[in-house]
Amino acid sequence: MKEKADSVVKLPRANRRALRFTSALAVALGVALAGLVVMLAYRFGLSWEIPVGGMQGVSERTRDVLANTQGAIKISCLMDRRDPMYRPVVRLMKGIRTAARGVAGAEIKLEFVDPRWDLMRAGQLAAYGVAPPALLFERQHRRIAVTVDEMMTVTPGGDEGDDRGRGVGVFRGEMVCASAIARLALPTDRPVVYWLQGHGEARHDDYDALRGFSDIAREMTRDGYDIRPLALAGQRQMPEDCRVLMVAGAVRVLAAEECDLIRAFLQRGGRMLYMAVPRHPSGLEPLLEQWGVRVTPFVAASRKTLSGQDVVVSAFADHASMHNLRNASVVFGNAACLEAVAAAEGEGGVDRPQVTLLAMTDEDGWGERGPDAQKGELTGPVALAAAAERGGGVAPDVAYNPTRIGVIGEAGFVANGALTVRANANRDFFMNVLAWLAGIDVGTASSLGGDAVLVTGFTRDEWTALLAWSAGGVPLLLLVLMAGAARIFRW
Repeated sequence: MKEKADSVVKLPRANRRALRFTSALAVALGVALAGLVVMLAYRFGLSWEIPVGGMQGVSERTRDVLANTQGAIKISCLMDRRDPMYRPVVRLMKGIRTAARGVAGAEIKLEFVDPRWDLMRAGQLAAYGVAPPALLFERQHRRIAVTVDEMMTVTPGGDEGDDRGRGVGVFRGEMVCASAIARLALPTDRPVVYWLQGHGEARHDDYDALRGFSDIAREMTRDGYDIRPLALAGQRQMPEDCRVLMVAGAVRVLAAEECDLIRAFLQRGGRMLYMAVPRHPSGLEPLLEQWGVRVTPFVAASRKTLSGQDVVVSAFADHASMHNLRNASVVFGNAACLEAVAAAEGEGGVDRPQVTLLAMTDEDGWGERGPDAQKGELTGPVALAAAAERGGGVAPDVAYNPTRIGVIGEAGFVANGALTVRANANRDFFMNVLAWLAGIDVGTASSLGGDAVLVTGFTRDEWTALLAWSAGGVPLLLLVLMAGAARIFRW
């Protein structure tokens, strides 16, 4: 019996050698095949996404943008696949394409171009002024280029010494891409915003990290606005192409002639966004009161605050400019209180201005004349933003441009320092009001609040190393197990 058992277990020496050879060959072929698959996936950018518990798709705001955009939009992604931002950008592009398939609107076509491999196509994109890493959005004969750096907001304290100089920041790709798609859907002429200067106003080209306004100016440019400086001194009339006049924190009084130019501009159906500076009259206060909005000498205060020096506002009016701000909060630092008043007799022409108080504090808010004032306070709730419109009820088929005015109690709530705090909706609030003034459907404006949650995980090189070790480690483990089995059973 023992000899019979040994004859069953033991194999001829030639067979054992053949078995070992074929086993080693199978393992080698498995390693080679796995390595080839990894190389091909790396070369052609293939990926397989595994859903993660907290992972979301694109926001409802982006879906609205896609639904309101007709026709095919081609997005060319010009990036090195080794770029750390390649994975989140590709995931976002695929998410936008998937969302577009679910709405009756835009058709998204994607193209991924690696400048190391696709030299011809990279050269064509370079002829359009696109330098990697960047995205090119094309619709019909219009093109908009967005750099990857524009999709990142570097936070203070980030490492500015990395190889690309981006530092540590927040990926805001969905907001920027939705804005580019929305701009492609707009008419070919860009709405011109004239930024008033000469009276101590904030400047759109001020890059100061706290008090500058370059960040909000960049957001305006991304959303398709053409910003131009304007000095009214010596002018006979407002520029004909002025879509919106921006008065951002004037601290010196405008001349009577300048006020007359603005008054005539509004009478002709002009649009103006006025951002006040508490206790610094600009000379435009009587004009605003004629249109139904009074800038009071009170400064807003509230127990609903972040630092004790600011006011958090979460109550917004049912107004076209306040869409998509539900459950959002806007933080004002030093804002003047506003009131709605009856327009002056004879002011308004065909109808009187309709005034809406856009943003209000809660019942515990109040207005005070100064930090040390003990009396003369304004009881809450108090308004910090208002909108006035004349002629909005005219039928759409009538060639009439209604006058629109937006008034906000302060300008500093969209300064660079305020926008760094990404927990608030200051940017959205400002851009919504501006879009309403410019006559752009607020539903097509981009939004920060709904940015997709992107789980980046490892970098591309780290994932490749993990796959390579997995591809080589598993066959090696099988080889060790087979070698151990061969030694035990004497194959």
